[in-house]
Amino acid sequence: MTILRVPGGRNGAHGERPGFRAILIPVNTALGELPCDLLHLAARLAAERRASIELLTFTEIPLWEEMDVELPGLDRQVLEMAKGARAVASRYGVGLRVAAPRTREPAQTILAEARRRHADLIVLGATGRRRAPAGVFGDDTARRVAHEAEAHTMFVQAPVAA
Repeated sequence: MTILRVPGGRNGAHGERPGFRAILIPVNTALGELPCDLLHLAARLAAERRASIELLTFTEIPLWEEMDVELPGLDRQVLEMAKGARAVASRYGVGLRVAAPRTREPAQTILAEARRRHADLIVLGATGRRRAPAGVFGDDTARRVAHEAEAHTMFVQAPVAA
């Protein structure tokens, strides 16, 4: 697992503090499954620092579709992600809240939710297969979140299978 931590966005707007109150984990429902490596890492951090986890399972809606377009299976998928996340969080004794917005602007949604929930840390999955940071910042959403977030941002890349 590769971890790249970006200090508080906007040139370190957040001062260094000894703990976190809330950790935000944004997950695009297009991934199809819950990123358990991210969740276990965030749960360990939350348990150590007596924080809670905010799971943001967002669905990106293309411009040519209405925001309330029927997406078969989406509600079931979000419920399954929430159930899995709650199971992991409960193993660590950590509280977890879930939000499932639809959006056309994922970065804007992530940033707004981080502000609304007063998140001190945003944990994102690195989707690129290149080594960090090049593989991380090839994603426009990740780049914008890292640049504009008022919270610390941590990128986690799952280990490559041998």
